[in-house]
Amino acid sequence: MRHTRNHSVSPQPDWENPALTHRNRMPPRTHFIPSDSKDAPGTGSDFRSSRVQMLSGMWKFHLAPSPAECPPHFSQARCHDSDWGTLAVPSHWQMHGHGAPHYTNVQYPFPLDPPHVPSENPTGIYRRRFSVPAAWRGMRVYLRFEGVDSAFHVWVNGAEIGFSKGSRSPAEFDITDSLVRGENLLAVRVCQWSDASYLEDQDMWWLSGIFRDVYLLARPAVHISDLRIDASLDDSCRNGTIRVSTSVVNTGAKRVGAHHVALTLMDTDGAPVATMNQTVAGLPASRARQAIASRSLPNVLRWTAETPNLYALRVALLDERGNLLESTSQRIGFRRVEMTGGNLRVNGVAIKLKGVNRHDHHPDFGRAVPFGAMLQDVLLMKSHNV
Repeated sequence: MRHTRNHSVSPQPDWENPALTHRNRMPPRTHFIPSDSKDAPGTGSDFRSSRVQMLSGMWKFHLAPSPAECPPHFSQARCHDSDWGTLAVPSHWQMHGHGAPHYTNVQYPFPLDPPHVPSENPTGIYRRRFSVPAAWRGMRVYLRFEGVDSAFHVWVNGAEIGFSKGSRSPAEFDITDSLVRGENLLAVRVCQWSDASYLEDQDMWWLSGIFRDVYLLARPAVHISDLRIDASLDDSCRNGTIRVSTSVVNTGAKRVGAHHVALTLMDTDGAPVATMNQTVAGLPASRARQAIASRSLPNVLRWTAETPNLYALRVALLDERGNLLESTSQRIGFRRVEMTGGNLRVNGVAIKLKGVNRHDHHPDFGRAVPFGAMLQDVLLMKSHNV
């Protein structure tokens, strides 16, 4: 494997720049799927929402020996991909005949010269066409990648959108201004190696590509940008306190008046047990504000590993006139975790942890693990008191 600097792409490529972890990526946030219904599902992850469009599926795919050897104009419509193959997203290209899986323990898979990586850096080019629903007109549209290994650039209709590293972390981009009516072209260039590979190296199989879901999210100009929920127990471990911090952002060009966040806590049977309301003061253009609310609750059902009682918190954002803009839900558990007297205690009870070192891995799919296999893993571990 050659290990020479590649100056034909740029003097310091993004994938060899430790000072650059991303470009134009949205700030990290709590995971949730927005809905246009006030009765948002209890998981906060329902992809049947009208505000989400999945892009997972079969994409056009070409594997180049290096970033410098990618097909010309691959990000533009004039690049003809009719003779390219296809690759499932999510998946790893090595699991579909492009290169081979590579296992390492204490050795790196390439010569050490941080932050540089070999010029022979296999590079996957993905292309997919999509259309945006007419109902999304006037909304902000975000493109979200749940996991890409190792570093990648994104283009929409030939316009470069952004860049991201950190293969186990989601990356979300605002693509609104690059969209057109009708068919749009999404192109993604994924480098197998980057300076992040030095940190991501461990006892594992090296596998590359878009290995988690990709989807679009539609958000109104004023929407929930982040959400934090803390559920705790008092000293008696019987009474609970819920504290909710909601961040609301105005992505529009004009100032808007006060908005409201309605919070409804549902018990394990789906019955409302508490309500809270937050007021978000008038928002200038391109600004965000935070609202906080808390509530004490007597005799809550406690969460433990043996009795995993979960409540659901519905969060609804309303405009100045009380119209619903969007909503979501999160499942929460009331518990108290502390170290006292050298013991780890959950809800006042000392516990011992039995664990295993588990990777997301499947013999046929690599880290693109199907849900059924994840569930089987958890059930197997639980049956052995892990």
